[in-house]
Amino acid sequence: MVFGIVIVLLLARYFHGFDLFLNDHTLLRRGIKGPLIFLSIAIIMCMVGFPRQLVCLTAGVVYGFWLGIFYATIATVIGALLAYNWARWLGREWGKKYLSHAKVKKIHHFIQTNPFHTVLICRLMPVGSSVLLNTMAGIVGISVMPFICATFLGSFPQTVVFVLLGGGIRIGHFGQITLSLLLLAVSILAGLILMKRSFNKKDDLLLPE
Repeated sequence: MVFGIVIVLLLARYFHGFDLFLNDHTLLRRGIKGPLIFLSIAIIMCMVGFPRQLVCLTAGVVYGFWLGIFYATIATVIGALLAYNWARWLGREWGKKYLSHAKVKKIHHFIQTNPFHTVLICRLMPVGSSVLLNTMAGIVGISVMPFICATFLGSFPQTVVFVLLGGGIRIGHFGQITLSLLLLAVSILAGLILMKRSFNKKDDLLLPE
């Protein structure tokens, strides 16, 4: 999994499409071809762990608020799902053996019994590795539907924030930029509240065996 990601990142510098993604916004707005180019590149970026915020910012700058949210959400969910399936295919059997060890058994149990909340909390946090979360979800064997739903709901607030921020940068709207930063703070707070509630349950990771 890691080797494959490194190869993609090394080859990315020779792929002209990333230059188009970052610089040629006129092409990305052109008919059906533009959005298809954007989605193709954005999905790959989300799959291999490029900062998703960059995808959302670009979507906001190029497409505005509503279409920006639509395209950024598609790229986020599909990219995460591809990484999840890749990890599930490559590491599921290894994961079963490793996760049975006493040191990680409790973490494994917590994730298995709280798959939706675990992914949701991690998605709401602005820090951390998305590709690591997708990989672990596949290895642990979280069901597809909880993974997709938690990915959509957990990433949506930050999608709105960074698309809004991108749109504000494009039009130079200070109020829009300020609103996006306030929404980001709300998203982080929601993640912290969910985390606290989850760890207060009886299956808390900190409870003794």
